[in-house]
Amino acid sequence: MKTGRVNSSLSSDELLLEDLETEGERQLKSLLHHQLDTTVSIEQCKSKRRCFAPAAFYKPFGEEAAGALTLSQFQALQESNKETASLRELGLSDSEILLWKNRASTGKGSGLGAAPEATQDRLHAIQEKMEEHQRILALPQRFAGSKQLSRREMEIENALFQGTDRHSFLRALYHEGLWSALAGEHVGMKLHPRLIFVCKTVFNRR
Repeated sequence: MKTGRVNSSLSSDELLLEDLETEGERQLKSLLHHQLDTTVSIEQCKSKRRCFAPAAFYKPFGEEAAGALTLSQFQALQESNKETASLRELGLSDSEILLWKNRASTGKGSGLGAAPEATQDRLHAIQEKMEEHQRILALPQRFAGSKQLSRREMEIENALFQGTDRHSFLRALYHEGLWSALAGEHVGMKLHPRLIFVCKTVFNRR
């Protein structure tokens, strides 16, 4: 009969920590269980499908720069190409990019083309489209299957494994929820824990 030997250099707290399961380990086991589950139907897989925004179209810089150009002409063309690439990354089409880059001269036309009110409405829609795209890009990026923890759960997790790097890469499998932001990370505002508790109670009663 084999008996396991305990390293005498480990304290009782360290031994207890080794027996505990982190939230990341629990999430990893759950993901592995779903991955190995062969009873899942096609309909269930479709219900979990996630759609992503299409990738930005890349247009190489070269055709416009072909031929004999002065240094100033090449630099101006290069700056214009950078602006076009930036606008394309914000989700604009070629026609929207052309209209946006020429917005300064839209009110100085010769009377031909679209009405000024329609053009301004379209420019406003383009601006809203860019702002929305920037807002989405500014959102925190996390794993799609990341589990949201309450403030209390996150405090317990941090208290148990503070100062350790045990499976630190698994921390991407969980994240703090909304109430942790209200606890001090949202707009630099710090609320009293008692106030947070009252707010939670009110919302749970609704």
